[in-house]
Amino acid sequence: MNLITDSWIPVLNQDGSRATIKPAQLADPNVMELDLPRLDFQGAAYQLLIGLLQTTFAPADVDEWMDYYDNPPSESDLQLAFNDVIHAFHVDGDDARFMQDLDTLEHISSTNSVANLLIEAPGGNTLKLNKDFFIKRDLVEQLSLPMAALALFTLQINAPSGGVGHRTGLRGGGPMTTLIRPNDTDSTLWNKLWWNVINREERSYPDPDFSDGSVFPWLAETRVSDKTGEPIYRDEVHPLHIYWAMPRRIRLIIETPSDEQSASDLIDDVTGEPCQQVVSQYRTQNYGHNYEGDWSPHPITPYRHNPKKPDDTPFSIKAQPGGINYKLWHMLTFTGKEGNSGFVRAEVLDHANEIYAASDGAISASGLWAFSYDMDNMKARGFYSKELPIYHIPSNQQIQLLETVLELHELSDSIIKQLRNSIKYSWMSERQAKDSKGDMSMIDTMFWQRSEPLFFRAVEDAVNNGGRLTPTAAREWLSKISKLTEKLYEEQVLSSAVIKQRHMEQLNNLRAFLYGNKPLAAFRNRYKSTEENS
Repeated sequence: MNLITDSWIPVLNQDGSRATIKPAQLADPNVMELDLPRLDFQGAAYQLLIGLLQTTFAPADVDEWMDYYDNPPSESDLQLAFNDVIHAFHVDGDDARFMQDLDTLEHISSTNSVANLLIEAPGGNTLKLNKDFFIKRDLVEQLSLPMAALALFTLQINAPSGGVGHRTGLRGGGPMTTLIRPNDTDSTLWNKLWWNVINREERSYPDPDFSDGSVFPWLAETRVSDKTGEPIYRDEVHPLHIYWAMPRRIRLIIETPSDEQSASDLIDDVTGEPCQQVVSQYRTQNYGHNYEGDWSPHPITPYRHNPKKPDDTPFSIKAQPGGINYKLWHMLTFTGKEGNSGFVRAEVLDHANEIYAASDGAISASGLWAFSYDMDNMKARGFYSKELPIYHIPSNQQIQLLETVLELHELSDSIIKQLRNSIKYSWMSERQAKDSKGDMSMIDTMFWQRSEPLFFRAVEDAVNNGGRLTPTAAREWLSKISKLTEKLYEEQVLSSAVIKQRHMEQLNNLRAFLYGNKPLAAFRNRYKSTEENS
């Protein structure tokens, strides 16, 4: 099987029908969206196809980018470009295989279940101790070649720590990915992919060599990273390598049926579809490619760093328990140059602003699709996906808007802290509350989720007012956030059958905070005038 020449990509058409296409058909105007069976596979497939386009079909400049956005290439044009890398996308065979070690690893006697390619799969120690309570063993026993290849790609680009010598991904374990979403409601799959391909004037790099492993690492022998080996740094590989990094040494074991009876058992456990070949096992060897150093800015991943320690290596932003909420929004969408803020957004956002300016606003993006695993070392606690708005903001207003956003976050943080304490002291006695170390994070999660519309209404107002809130919008935000806070308290405490005195005392304490806390009062007083600022 070959991921360039074969039809393997499940898609949704404009009329709602499903189809399977090959990469050269990505620009078909009837194809609207990918249709993978898992959300992490959906995100990985986007990254694979964006990487393929960036690697083989990147536009020379912004004008060519806009030309292809309005007039997508033909199937033959794309196939001609993709022909240059067919040799790197074989999934099976005796030669180099996509995202697999060049060594066959046949000297490794033990094998692993294909389920272990899935990041959420329970580990060996969990199975040994029979602790696979929520994600059970043996849910996935075999995968078709396309799904096995995609599972392998998903692991390689997200690889968490996996034990001694099993390396993490280039961006760290479970990194945040942020992709531009088009403004058009009827945008095709091509539009959605093309927004995330950067023209070569904006992201300059030399023409790649598709044969030496500098772009596709599986075409060369692995740089073993044991005690005698060395890590890989950014300046040692081609810039396009960033799309195709391969930290894990893995070789899929592909099974072909020998008779009709065994052929009838070939069902992909993820899609439920019959297939001609399956993967149920793979071999792995530790000490693969060890990516170290600074890999930011990254085309599709935001990074953080400590402004007080400029020599420290930046690290990718990742999802945390509770999901992706608007508290992360400024880290994902602002340039990172405002006041040495400590974050660097993905390069696709800079490119989106360039497109907006070059087209005089005719071609614009409206959203950012952010997705990430929430990892606890090698254990996946969850996978989160969220669409957030983006605004094309003049550079001279960025600092002021960031200050507005950070002030709203600071005030919200103080409100959450008080809400959490008020609820805790309502649920238990004062002595118990002081000693309690229980997890109250669900209160934070509810607050961030339900206050999100209030936040973005305020942000939209500030965007249209030079980065500053108008008095009306500021008062509305504070009034509604206060009412929401009281409502959350009532839902958690006063909805019980028995209302105790301390419940009402804590409600009064919460109200006193909302209307008497110094920063909140200062914010209220600053915007108390009924006249709009000039």
